[in-house]
Amino acid sequence: MSQFLETKNLIINTPQAEDFDDLYALQTDAEVMKYIGRGVRTQSKIMNGLQKAIAHQKKHGFSLGCVFTKENGLFVGRAGLIYLAYDDTQPEIEVGYALVKTAWGKGYGVELAQALIDWGFQYLSLDNLVGVINPNNEYSRRVLERVGMNYVGRGSYWDNEVALYEIQKT
Repeated sequence: MSQFLETKNLIINTPQAEDFDDLYALQTDAEVMKYIGRGVRTQSKIMNGLQKAIAHQKKHGFSLGCVFTKENGLFVGRAGLIYLAYDDTQPEIEVGYALVKTAWGKGYGVELAQALIDWGFQYLSLDNLVGVINPNNEYSRRVLERVGMNYVGRGSYWDNEVALYEIQKT
């Protein structure tokens, strides 16, 4: 496994084919996926998403990777930075994360989002980062606001209504 980023409690690895089983467990959990995209994903959609993440990592040097605790190496979710919708023909780079239920309420969302923002502004030539969440996802709204992201309005993402957030490089 190749490490992408380390925080106080967590490690984000670069995406790899061996991540499939962890991602399958994460993305087939209805509670976890309630506010993500169109909900629970099929095996083929999960594999397609993993292949996109791997290709994005190879091309850009960053992507969505699996997250593990430093303490005991437990899988706790997925996080990273990607061009919005994996579309590098547009400039927006998204801070993304999803955590397994056992990791909820431990501050991992804030820890991951802050580390990704810091990394993005340090290593990428950009002036802002975005967050895209379901407008009903109060937990993610609080995470984004705690790391300094500002609500900028509503939009549509993959045919879903979303709340848009952004943070400017200071």
